[in-house]
Amino acid sequence: MMKAFCAITAMTLAAGGLTAVAGEQAAASHRYLIERTFPAGALEGVDAAVKKKVNTNNETLDVNWEKSYANADKTKTYCVYTGPSEAAVRDAAKLNGLPVDVVTEIPSDIKAEPRGAVQKIAAGNRRFLVKRHGAAAVRGDQDRKYGVTLLTSYGTADKVASYWVYEAPDFSSVEGAAKASGAPFESIVEIPETLYPY
Repeated sequence: MMKAFCAITAMTLAAGGLTAVAGEQAAASHRYLIERTFPAGALEGVDAAVKKKVNTNNETLDVNWEKSYANADKTKTYCVYTGPSEAAVRDAAKLNGLPVDVVTEIPSDIKAEPRGAVQKIAAGNRRFLVKRHGAAAVRGDQDRKYGVTLLTSYGTADKVASYWVYEAPDFSSVEGAAKASGAPFESIVEIPETLYPY
């Protein structure tokens, strides 16, 4: 009986230690938005086998691919990743032969969605990425007037920039709402495609 108790106690302590280690690893993980530029047609061959290879390579560096937004002609992507450091995310890109234009740490969700969530767009609507300077002063009180819905948003570590993903009927609607928000914006890009790691 005593041996069984000792074994159970040891297993419980080990499990607690593993949970603490996992918690420390999760706490040490950072989130990044990676902007990439591809030649025309380069993303056409991204199938399950390619995704599996990317994920396997990423795992060797404790890097995780959440999702990638692609522009209409699939020459530009905005990829959301987690990893222990920017260097690890860049090394994962090298392992996978992927280009890297810009890596931006995005630790804060201004409007969060579940990590890895699949975004559903209403029929007749399109999706856009708005890049802004700063985040705190954005007002969304005019969004409904323009038929615009905020899906999710990401804030940079230094709070200098933010990325906002909107659903809207057309470019002019999201542009009108962006101007009415009271916050200056740098760019608006249509991102109709989403690539997921599975």
